[in-house]
Amino acid sequence: MKNDFERDFNLGGSIERAVSGQYELKAGAVFQEAWKQTTKHFMSFSPAIVALIFVQLGIFYIALQLQLGDPSVILQAFQDPSLLNEQIFQAIFVANFSYEVVSAPVYAGISLMAMSHAAGLTTKPRHIAKGLQFTVPVIIATLFSLVLQGMVSMILPFLSMYLSLAFSQSILLICEKKIPPLQSLLLSLRAVNKKIFVLAGIYILLVLMFIVGAMFYGIGLIFVLPFFFHVKGILYREMFGIQLKIVATQDNNGSNDDSDHRNNDDNTPPPPRKDDKPNKNPEVFDA
Repeated sequence: MKNDFERDFNLGGSIERAVSGQYELKAGAVFQEAWKQTTKHFMSFSPAIVALIFVQLGIFYIALQLQLGDPSVILQAFQDPSLLNEQIFQAIFVANFSYEVVSAPVYAGISLMAMSHAAGLTTKPRHIAKGLQFTVPVIIATLFSLVLQGMVSMILPFLSMYLSLAFSQSILLICEKKIPPLQSLLLSLRAVNKKIFVLAGIYILLVLMFIVGAMFYGIGLIFVLPFFFHVKGILYREMFGIQLKIVATQDNNGSNDDSDHRNNDDNTPPPPRKDDKPNKNPEVFDA
């Protein structure tokens, strides 16, 4: 006869520590760990990144087609500036807005995968679909964030960039902590403000990496995109922490024959303890 014993624990920071600023961030350490995670999970994580890109491009194309009829008009307009008009700019703006909102659940799934890597877990490409269960709250948070950024950008463009940084952890707060959309935006803003200069420096470096990656025909983005998500996952762990659960199976003679770590969904095994046999295939959010 076997008995299961469960114990929850928190890896990294916590909400209380995040909003009070009691967390430490070092850009060098974050980038170093993010690069290790990127190279370690590159083959399993890259297909999810590619899937996100195709989803976003598809949504962008459909949005342009619904408004302009023939999206090739945009290419013609760039070749002949005289063809540029307000309708084209409006169509591009709406298409950009649409793909960010509609693809938000897929983006959330990739963010969860990167967060799991930051917790020492492995993932599979199919785990990108785990963000779909949070579709409604994630879309609400994304919609509110984009609308607010658009409103303040008409006053000061710099404020829009600040809000983008301030709300950067809201998606993971919704998915991992089950926090309501608007509250997640507020918590993310409060926590980011405590270390605004360090976080701003980290994101400025990420922007520079995107620019450099795009310069070489976009080839560098193959590494920059997963690196970006891993940086976000590590920042989330250090700021808000990741809830995990130990599940130990004990037989009747009192010895443990199986143990793993899981998250709140009871399906996320973390890395093995030092005194346990290594789990050679831990998975996060296993369906």
